[in-house]
Amino acid sequence: MTMTATEPAAQAKGGKQQVVAARPFVTGTRTLESEVYTQTVTQTTSTQALQPYEFQVDGYLSGALIRVTATTAGNSAATAFQLDGPFSVLQSVIVEDIGGKQILGPVSGHQLRILNQFGGFVFNGDPRASGIYSLTSGAGATGGSYRFTLRVPVQVRRRDAMGALPNRNASATFKLKVVINTSASVYSTAPTAAASINVQIQQHGWATSDNRDYKGNAVSPTPNGVGSLLYTDVETIQLSAGAFNQRMSTFGGLLRLLVFELRDSTGSRAQGESDFPSLFEMEIDKVKTFSRSPLTWEHLMSEDYGLTADADANTAAAKNSKPDGVYVLHWLDDFGLQPGAENGFRYQPITPSTAVQLIGTVGGSGAHTLSITKNYLSPVGDDPRQLTGGR
Repeated sequence: MTMTATEPAAQAKGGKQQVVAARPFVTGTRTLESEVYTQTVTQTTSTQALQPYEFQVDGYLSGALIRVTATTAGNSAATAFQLDGPFSVLQSVIVEDIGGKQILGPVSGHQLRILNQFGGFVFNGDPRASGIYSLTSGAGATGGSYRFTLRVPVQVRRRDAMGALPNRNASATFKLKVVINTSASVYSTAPTAAASINVQIQQHGWATSDNRDYKGNAVSPTPNGVGSLLYTDVETIQLSAGAFNQRMSTFGGLLRLLVFELRDSTGSRAQGESDFPSLFEMEIDKVKTFSRSPLTWEHLMSEDYGLTADADANTAAAKNSKPDGVYVLHWLDDFGLQPGAENGFRYQPITPSTAVQLIGTVGGSGAHTLSITKNYLSPVGDDPRQLTGGR
């Protein structure tokens, strides 16, 4: 929340002193980056938990980047990737707060990729559109090699550091935990020799403010809404083909984003796309908040995110496309046209007593799985004004 300076900045009429509002936190600090974690393992038929990364104490934590580089050599197999590959190499990603509570995850690498693409945290959110993204398939010597980077969000808004968390106690640190998945989860045809998987982590944050800018003007000592927490978790609902009227599990916070992903009994998102309800509806406390057909929904996602194709290949050519079986609902554009241009006034308030009901009809036959990635804020003091400058 914006603070006010205690000293006068000018003399008002009648001899009274004016109290001048302190400048935003970001005007009196600097961004910090550190890249000190690297670990390499050889992929096997079992999952492998990497050494947890304890975030370095630096002021305020805003997030991290995970870069994964898989290297193969001497390959002669006709390597091919699973549809969720190569991001599925991350079986689990978790961020724990200083008390050990999960604030992000567990999410898979694929789910984190979708959150990157649609979460509104950066301008170019699709990891496949990154200049360093690479993937090599086929029977060449390096077939099965790949490289990608995923953002681990803690901070919500860069412009005022809203959501950045105090990170100054070396005896109570935030932790990032990563589990490497099996070879079969990444490849439909694996390389001749197992890939060497290198994981590097770059930490992002803000320095502690000295409460003054370079001209000595008063600056707010903390980010906007300091102490507010951004949560990301995944709910899984089992649905049979046919009509459903399903209540989501309870949670509490200000909802930013919902990602719906449908798969059939074989785990196919392509079939989930075909079987997605022809009319998907959501009610909040018995009030119908939206009702969409898939084509309308995809068009709206194209308007918001600049999607230019409906494709799901594992190549850079598939960048900025809608993944099969994935549909996104967001409240992230009350400040501008692009998701992420947000003030926070549109976040949807959800309490443990709020009834969020999902209604539709699943096509096809047999069992399906609907996973729902929920991204929501818990404002400090349970006061939503803390996120919007006191308004």
